[in-house]
Amino acid sequence: MENQEQEINLVEIFFLLLSRIKFIIILTVIAGGALFCYAKFWLPLQYSSSISIYVKNSAEVNQGGTTTASDLTAAKSLASTYIVILDDDVVYDRVSEMLLEAYGVDQMKTFFGIMKDEKGNDYIPASQIRSLVSASAINNTEVIQIKATSRDPQLSADICNDIGIIAKDLLIQVTKAGSVETIGTAKVPTGASGPSVKKYTVIGALMGFVLAVAIVIISKLLDNCISSSEDIKNKFGIAVLGEIPDLEMDEKEASKYEY
Repeated sequence: MENQEQEINLVEIFFLLLSRIKFIIILTVIAGGALFCYAKFWLPLQYSSSISIYVKNSAEVNQGGTTTASDLTAAKSLASTYIVILDDDVVYDRVSEMLLEAYGVDQMKTFFGIMKDEKGNDYIPASQIRSLVSASAINNTEVIQIKATSRDPQLSADICNDIGIIAKDLLIQVTKAGSVETIGTAKVPTGASGPSVKKYTVIGALMGFVLAVAIVIISKLLDNCISSSEDIKNKFGIAVLGEIPDLEMDEKEASKYEY
């Protein structure tokens, strides 16, 4: 009986949603359109740049200039360690110094909240630069990709290049093992990488759909009006012996009484 009642309730919910399908579609379109406009016209453009760092197990090359499988495995392990080290505040503090030296405090104020240390020197908090940067091993190899995304294409490239310069000496100094080589330099992006208007639109549509369904179901649950004999059975447990139809109702409404 419990399974049967649950099945009937699901059917009722389905037809309830079907009867309010126009409202659901309208709210879905409105929410999707709202986030589309928000991403398209309100959010600032984002520009991404990246630099790759190649990790070697040893600074020395094996005899014959070959690299063994054990060297590659060790290099992959070092890459994971290097990613953790590159996320330390020491790296971003140094990046802060390089950015302020290259751009100046006034220009950096448009991108970061500049603060002063105990000696009164300006600096960019490490957390703010970290929020723009991501590091990962490419396809689980010994190559690390440093990626920076900001509102300025030149700034994104400079952050990557600065980290590349710092990494070359810092990683070896800390780990006392292996060697690091940067693969080229980060290029200034020519086009925006975000925000993803499509992603925002889909999220907005889903939010609108869920909200519309919730409104329809909750409004039905809060509705205390009795509109059919089935409502009387469910609310009071009283059997209905007969119904008097409204003779003036249209054919569409009358069809349910024929059933």
